[in-house]
Amino acid sequence: LGYSQGTMAAAQQTGPTENHLKTGGEQREYSTKAKAGTIDPACADVYEQFKIRRKHKFVVYRIDAESEAVVVDIASAKKATFQEFQAALPYTDCRYAVYDYEYTTPDGRIADKLFFLSWMPHNATPYSKMAYAQGKGALRDILDGVIDVTAGSSDEVAPAFGIDVAVEEDEDGDPDDW
Repeated sequence: LGYSQGTMAAAQQTGPTENHLKTGGEQREYSTKAKAGTIDPACADVYEQFKIRRKHKFVVYRIDAESEAVVVDIASAKKATFQEFQAALPYTDCRYAVYDYEYTTPDGRIADKLFFLSWMPHNATPYSKMAYAQGKGALRDILDGVIDVTAGSSDEVAPAFGIDVAVEEDEDGDPDDW
């Protein structure tokens, strides 16, 4: 008890008068600090091509640092794969994405679901996560008819979409077969 109280007292005495050790008291402005202000009109046009005309398998949106607007980052081809979609999501920065997931129903019909993904990886900057959380509502308003999901790693994307990931079996086989 005495140790923690002494540490608290020392912190209170030196806190406001000393400069920060790493920055020397200097206020730093981050170059990757993003803010979501508006939605670029091209976002709605590309989404219309995605939803109604089925020209894209997925569309990835990002916040432009200079204009502070949500803009189209990647619009894929119709034949793109799920692996290409996962590769399009950056490892260290947030994005929005819409994905057209096609599946076969139990009665044999081909159906699809449209997903809106808020991609917020665990190692993205807090500024980026806050900006993307702030701008999500404005973009989501123009994207009608989609299912809203959030993922923080590539392992979370497929389960969020309801995609069954094939589990590779051991080469040894089933122990019951021995």
